[in-house]
Amino acid sequence: MTTTPGMDTGWVVRRPSDPTGTQGGPYSWEQLFALARDGVVPPTDLVWHPTLPEWLPASKVPGLFSGTTPIAPQQPVAPATPAVAPPVAPVAPAAAAPQPPRKKRGALIAIILAVVVVLIGGGAAAWVVLGGKNPLAGDKGPSLGTATVSLPDRAKLIETAEWGEVPANQLCVLMSEDARRTDAEKVAKAVGGTIVGEVEYVNLYQIEFTGAVEADLKTALGTAETQPKVDGAFPNQQVYSDAEIWGVRVDPYNDPIYGGTAGDGYKAIGVSKAWTYIKGAGVDLNDVKVGIVDDGLYMPGEGVENEFEGGKVKVEFPDPDAGENADPEIWDDGTTNPAGSHGTGVATIVGGNPDNGGPSGVAGPLGSKLTISMINHYAGKYGDAETAPDPNDPTKYVRSNGKTYVDGSLVALTKQVEAGAKVINCSWGASKASTATVAAYTRFFNKMAADHPDVVFVCSGGNGGKVMDGAHRIPSGLKVPNMITVGALDPNGKTASYADKASGNYEITLGAPGTGAVVGIKPGGGPEQQDGSSFAAPQVAAAAAVLKSLNPKLSAGEIKAILSETARTSVTDPNDPSKSQTIAAEMGGKVLALDNAVLRVINDLRKEKGLPELTPELLEQMGVVDAVAITGAPGEYTVKGIVKAAGEKGVDVKIEVYGENSGVGGKTEQSLKGAGETKWSVTLPEDKGTIKVTRLDNGAASVIDIEKIDINGTWTGTYTITNVTITDEAAAKEEGCSLAIIQQLLNKPFPMTLECTADENGSGSAIMTIDASSLGEGSSSDPQTLGLTYSGVTVTFDAPEGVSSMTATVSRSGDMLAMKGNLGGSGPGYTWSAVFTVTKPAPAQ
Repeated sequence: MTTTPGMDTGWVVRRPSDPTGTQGGPYSWEQLFALARDGVVPPTDLVWHPTLPEWLPASKVPGLFSGTTPIAPQQPVAPATPAVAPPVAPVAPAAAAPQPPRKKRGALIAIILAVVVVLIGGGAAAWVVLGGKNPLAGDKGPSLGTATVSLPDRAKLIETAEWGEVPANQLCVLMSEDARRTDAEKVAKAVGGTIVGEVEYVNLYQIEFTGAVEADLKTALGTAETQPKVDGAFPNQQVYSDAEIWGVRVDPYNDPIYGGTAGDGYKAIGVSKAWTYIKGAGVDLNDVKVGIVDDGLYMPGEGVENEFEGGKVKVEFPDPDAGENADPEIWDDGTTNPAGSHGTGVATIVGGNPDNGGPSGVAGPLGSKLTISMINHYAGKYGDAETAPDPNDPTKYVRSNGKTYVDGSLVALTKQVEAGAKVINCSWGASKASTATVAAYTRFFNKMAADHPDVVFVCSGGNGGKVMDGAHRIPSGLKVPNMITVGALDPNGKTASYADKASGNYEITLGAPGTGAVVGIKPGGGPEQQDGSSFAAPQVAAAAAVLKSLNPKLSAGEIKAILSETARTSVTDPNDPSKSQTIAAEMGGKVLALDNAVLRVINDLRKEKGLPELTPELLEQMGVVDAVAITGAPGEYTVKGIVKAAGEKGVDVKIEVYGENSGVGGKTEQSLKGAGETKWSVTLPEDKGTIKVTRLDNGAASVIDIEKIDINGTWTGTYTITNVTITDEAAAKEEGCSLAIIQQLLNKPFPMTLECTADENGSGSAIMTIDASSLGEGSSSDPQTLGLTYSGVTVTFDAPEGVSSMTATVSRSGDMLAMKGNLGGSGPGYTWSAVFTVTKPAPAQ
């Protein structure tokens, strides 16, 4: 076969969207054909040759996209003219390919990023930036023939019941394997359209016609299916990302009130894990009563939010003279205690309602098994007359800043014992007591240890910030088996600045986080946090109550020993798991670890029955169920309930769905014989609702909240390249480019900003900026504007050239919104992938 002289060399290409007019080439016909075949030169690029009078779209060059072999045209594309390129972008065709300037290493890395990360205009288009060569054109994969597509016009999209949202003016036909393109062209003619896309490898053709409504589309499909050599015809349906929306395990300590650092204290002592162990073990819980001697419980009455009205935890007042408070505590500066009172804060930490939102007590999940017995030792016969009866209810007393005394407080302790309290919290004391007073209290606790060894007293260590002299402190610090004295720690494990410390005659048994303890809800919302050993002690009192509920036979001495022996000696930094804070000896050298204590008691009970011990890992798996919703078409989800461990009898799993016009496909309750998954199809037409999956053997549950999140606004975060593979040959083609340099980019987070704008239908755009300035001079990023579609929880971006896909999912996490996405691409000799996470503040709910 002969070719026109010169047609096999001298081809030049430029991108019409490039304002600089940068050109690639000259190329041989074989090179140009390979670039077109691999998608590096798309049909919209402009091509020039010395035989051409002007730049032509690549799609107009005969044989460039429809040919199957790299053979140059056999005659000029147009009448020959002088071998001078048009003035729009002059090129000397006979000259060598333009050479890029020598680059500093930082600039080179930025260009590698351009190929991999879309930092300077996008993906594989970087071959233009690199002076006309494809820097990644290493080993070539097999050719699969022509592969082109025409993006549907969004104005032509229609909603159908059968296919979802599809273009009314496009269809796809699958031709028989022996059919030729001419056969497909006949089909296009039959429906009044033209071929606008092709996947030669499977003989699939995209046809565009003049359809406007669903009826037009159905008519065209019917016509196409009757044509010769047509195996099938179908609409150009949308493909949806299978995003996963994971549920949050139902845990009262995951409430937003514990967001930020407010929940660090409970995390340090293992509250959530302890309750997971209890659920996983399937043990029976027993009734337990916690006595609190303090300044009373604020019970505001009907219509006012309260932690103890309407909840399962029972509250009683064994002495009517020291009953509930009708009004909140007034502090010395005249302001009102947001917790209601000091005693209300203490009671909240012990048994706050876990089911009503807001603060949850450490022992709150005991529910009806827990009784809180409250005596206000500032009222009635215990304190002075500054506390007056409520004229509307003689059982209630109006709280004022009264005084209480050592004899009245001791009487209150005896009343709690007589009321049946097995754990008694004392978040009060006197540090200047006479030795005779200390002797009286010491006698009381010693006699209680001998006569009533099942009653344990938990006392606060004091807030004087000094080494305590036990000879003058009551009631805490005694080295007796029925008393636990608790020192105040910061949530990170450091000794609180105000905490009193152990001495030779004053015991601090262990510490608990007293700083920033959540004791209520602020009037305007958010956690009411207060400091003091007063709020460290009730955490330990609640822990003692949990152990007593698990095993009522435990004595005070046994409870003290278990809590002490299972306590941790350090606290892990919540912001950096590699760091930890050792608990100081002045705080007993240890911190409460409720999870460890619960594990000990559970396995002790099993040992008594001749059963094998349970590991923490198995208990945790037995005590939870996970749930995930996988998105499909808008409003459609596949929901899985995931059980990692079950007992010998198996487990039943239930789904509940709440949302307008919601629906569940399949039985709402499904059975598993062991570890496994349940599956349901769920419909939420508005892409808004709540899905709850519960395992019925222990009540563990996970909740998936699906909401239409407003993505408009500025998102900030990081962009990280997670994988790059490139052949040595491809890397060697660019000066200074090596696998070692590329490896330096991996897992390095770059600052990223995403400015999103979307209309109510989910269509819009995003301006993406990735800051690579940390790599050196010349490595900054220009903003990229991308189209986007938002449906359900998935954002699909119109990926830049060289990027095969770019999607993200959005979710709410407390007071922040998060968008997590991924993108990637590949080409001859290389593949790459990256992830990004950006956030913005969530609007108030």
